[in-house]
Amino acid sequence: MGKSYLAIFRMEFKGELQYRAKAISGVITQLFWGFLQIFLYRAFLNSGSVDGFSIIQMASYVWLGQALIAMRMILPNKKVAANIVNGNICYNFVRPINLYNQWYVSGIGQKLASVLLRFPLIILIAAFLPSGYGLSAPASVAALFTMLLALALGFCMTVAIEMFATYLTFITMSPKGCNTVIATISGLLGGLVIPLPLMPQSLQNIINYLPFRFISDLPLRIYIGNVDVKEGLMFIGIGLAWLIFLIIAGKLLIRKALKKTIIQGG
Repeated sequence: MGKSYLAIFRMEFKGELQYRAKAISGVITQLFWGFLQIFLYRAFLNSGSVDGFSIIQMASYVWLGQALIAMRMILPNKKVAANIVNGNICYNFVRPINLYNQWYVSGIGQKLASVLLRFPLIILIAAFLPSGYGLSAPASVAALFTMLLALALGFCMTVAIEMFATYLTFITMSPKGCNTVIATISGLLGGLVIPLPLMPQSLQNIINYLPFRFISDLPLRIYIGNVDVKEGLMFIGIGLAWLIFLIIAGKLLIRKALKKTIIQGG
């Protein structure tokens, strides 16, 4: 069974790597938004820092976020959503494989390939920009390794949240509406719209413990030193608890939805 999931991962990973033109346009777009955000936040941080979030840290936060945009965006599998709506999902019922696991592994493969197509070039360009506008070195070697651990958690968390959009598609038969709602909530509470360090402290005290910030905010802030390694490891533990809960809840909900699925026609 493990070989089946590995084959699905490879298929989705290789399939996503074929979209090179899409990746090039994505790099150009992320560079544009990166510079736009940096100029905006530099004007906002003209005093030098906000709650320990300096201009130099902000620039690194922005570029890492743009390089990882494919991971940060909650975009459920369009093929799965289309199959649910048009009824082709019935063909998956005859396969001797857990559908949740299949879709989850497929999502990981797509996310990883999308990130790898954009990440190297954006990071390379950002690394050569002047201080305060470009990507700085990590706060420490320990911070770098802790950030990589948090990133792995972020990949898994993203797909786990996306699976709830898949469940809602079963219920509403409206993938666009479900995706929009979940993407908006996760983007706002995960730091995609506004970096969490720039939000009011009272709001941060709540958002910091929600699953959305583990997608990218936590690894980015560990890298720049805004969250130290010890605190980062504590939050990674909290994130793992959230991940286990989300996966279990997602499996139960999708299993329930599958039992109630009715395929018309024949």
